[in-house]
Amino acid sequence: MQGRGGDRMIGVLSNLHLVKADDICLHEAHESKRLHLTSEAIREEGVLRHPPLAVRMRDGRCLIIDGAHRTCALQQLGCRYIPLQLVEAHDFTLEAWHHLVPVGPWLDDLQLDPTLQFTTERPDGQPLAELVKSDGSVLYLSCGAEENRFQAWHRIVGAYSEEYRVNRLAPHASYQLDAHHVVLRYPAVRLDELETAVFAGQLMPAGVTRFSVRGRLLNLRIPLSLLFDEERAHEEWAKLCMYWSNTLRLYSEAVYLCEV
Repeated sequence: MQGRGGDRMIGVLSNLHLVKADDICLHEAHESKRLHLTSEAIREEGVLRHPPLAVRMRDGRCLIIDGAHRTCALQQLGCRYIPLQLVEAHDFTLEAWHHLVPVGPWLDDLQLDPTLQFTTERPDGQPLAELVKSDGSVLYLSCGAEENRFQAWHRIVGAYSEEYRVNRLAPHASYQLDAHHVVLRYPAVRLDELETAVFAGQLMPAGVTRFSVRGRLLNLRIPLSLLFDEERAHEEWAKLCMYWSNTLRLYSEAVYLCEV
């Protein structure tokens, strides 16, 4: 762990910005239940602990890469400004989560979907997903040439995400399957593909894209009250940045965070 203060801390804080809520875009959909819980937690505590992370798009707007539910919660609460940590492409890697899901009727229903094809042989192009069974066999999901793959992803994820508990697995995580579970492995989408999709009004389903960001700011406890008033927001922001510059700590060792 490295100490407080220093040029590195000031540099990290220079990436922290107050951005108008209307100038922010999402690349993924939200989960209604999770959004409600996030909104209530922020409202009751009165602070935003962890600012969402974003990249600047070519039209000047900010694209959220981590923190869609926090962003939606703040917008839902009526905040005019949202604190964002803006990062560059070299600050993160973009992958896709794998989903460990209980077997259920959703799988039979999905296999009856006429717009989806399930094959045991890997298709020539990139499959929409790979479904791994407990016996080690793999089914490859693809869609017709006319089908929009973003819509297909929504149908696949939506088939199980509302009714079943989904455990997210990192792409290289090891796991053991029993007869009651399957794993859906999704391909990574490039950042430029996400940006193009956003311009076209398309979103990824919630919980598929995985951004691993280096140097993220956590537990800033930004007062919710200053995000409603433009004059107060700008008055208090400089004071907060000065306070953070003297209280931040950089942890260089591995940390295990319990997400509840």
